[in-house]
Amino acid sequence: MRPVKPILALALLAGLGGAALAQSSPGQTQATPPQPGRPQADASPPASPQPAATDLRDYARILQEAEDQLRQAIQRSGSEPASNQQKAMTPARMDMKAAAQRVHGAVRRVPRELRGDALYEDAERAVREGITPLSMPLSLEDTDGAAQRVLGTVEKLRAEVARRAGA
Repeated sequence: MRPVKPILALALLAGLGGAALAQSSPGQTQATPPQPGRPQADASPPASPQPAATDLRDYARILQEAEDQLRQAIQRSGSEPASNQQKAMTPARMDMKAAAQRVHGAVRRVPRELRGDALYEDAERAVREGITPLSMPLSLEDTDGAAQRVLGTVEKLRAEVARRAGA
């Protein structure tokens, strides 16, 4: 039998997917790395892709900007139908949905002093649930109603945050 060259030996090990190297000794457990697209054991909601607000005043400003964008998107959508003949969402409705999602992102930028507060928790849940009807081309009344509820929720949250900030 001929000796196996080192490079060939490495290639053979790599071909095995490193399974021989990845085996653990008895009694030893290996952590499974997170896999994209698969739910993880931690069921907490993912953090906002944007940094948290530095304080309540900053948070009120962030909420105000998102609120204004959603209000403008609702006005732009006017009486445009919720979907076209192919049952696809119309551009103005997609814009309104995107603005509502930005509101949710803004709400999730909660500063440390408000985390866990019922005010924040209730508003975040209401906005998250309010976005769902906007994801499906429904009737005009359903999408308008959902967008108005999201807007009302962020208005109340922002007003209370501003009050607490003394602004």
